[in-house]
Amino acid sequence: MKKQKGLPPMTAPSPLTPTPAPLADLTQIQRITFPQFPAPGRVLTIYESGAALPIPVARVFTVASDEADTMGGGHAHRWCSQVLVCLQGEVEFVGRDHLGGEVRHRLADPRDAVLMPPTIWGEQYYRQTPALLMVFCDYPFDAADYIRDFETFRAYRASLAAGQ
Repeated sequence: MKKQKGLPPMTAPSPLTPTPAPLADLTQIQRITFPQFPAPGRVLTIYESGAALPIPVARVFTVASDEADTMGGGHAHRWCSQVLVCLQGEVEFVGRDHLGGEVRHRLADPRDAVLMPPTIWGEQYYRQTPALLMVFCDYPFDAADYIRDFETFRAYRASLAAGQ
């Protein structure tokens, strides 16, 4: 697998840091289907917060890849939930916990998405390119929200599990 390359460090100032989210388990990773309305020569897909989109939206970003088998993600969030939608190509989502469990979802249709709660390690593999992934977040960017090392993630989840 090809790793992410050339990404700038994310060092934006932190807003007030919320209380960490409760420990999520892999069963909380949900498939979502958005409504689509085909018409001659086009298709309308609706991403509406409060309807099929189960989180309030504070941030939206896209990731484009033109190189197959490139990996994105490779981190967890302490409190941010995300909904991932593949607008073009094919992206494989992998969610992991600290005990070796994992869940995989193939995303290749703009009406299909995955909800990833906080405290889950997420990876995306761009399988069919060009690919375009759109991500809805319920929290603005905060560098303190990210856990970018898997061993640190495992220790963080273990500490949350011990506190429950």
